[in-house]
Amino acid sequence: MVTIAPHQAEDHEWVKNRKFEPYSRYGDDVELDLIQVPSLDEDWVYLACENDHPCSSCDRITPHIDCIFIAVDGACRGNGTPDAKAAIGVFVGETSSFNRSLLLRQVPVTNQIAELNAGIVALEQAMEILRTKALGEPLHKVIIKADSEYLVKGMTEWVFKWETNGYINAKRDPVKNSDLFKRLQRLVEDLNTSNVEVLFWHVPREMNKEADKLANQAFNSRR
Repeated sequence: MVTIAPHQAEDHEWVKNRKFEPYSRYGDDVELDLIQVPSLDEDWVYLACENDHPCSSCDRITPHIDCIFIAVDGACRGNGTPDAKAAIGVFVGETSSFNRSLLLRQVPVTNQIAELNAGIVALEQAMEILRTKALGEPLHKVIIKADSEYLVKGMTEWVFKWETNGYINAKRDPVKNSDLFKRLQRLVEDLNTSNVEVLFWHVPREMNKEADKLANQAFNSRR
């Protein structure tokens, strides 16, 4: 059995409430692995229904098949040096054609630049999933899963202030990497306009191994 998450087009309270907080949704004792439900073909990772319980036979929770996780990671070797190289990993599902493992060509690069670019590519993939109807259902929710506090806090807390003050920080200086945050914000807004909710989830590194693997593969492939 699968479920569709209810979304009312006129209810856009979520536009400025972007932080995914699983314990408030599922309870303090939830096992975080169980709320991420791989599709049977392993192309997607769905969001588990908040009102269901794990099956006694397979330990799976009924998923919302219109709500997906996209895990992201940015990696930088030689961070802070002129020879730094950066790569990104975007994980949609074990066998997904939307997974990405890419070297960044821009210079200079830092770990933070890699993390933000990973978020950008993930949201671009979400737009492509929406455009091509690849999910098989109308896409209603995307959860960007990242171990980067910089990316998650930037897009759930800081960006709203920056949007109103012209991306100027407390010292009256331009916000660092503002061009990347602006791209992230525009992509989120484009998805919101299409009635797709975008949430960001900050996880520890050990919960982001798939995206980390893809990012590190890019260094080896030199693509």
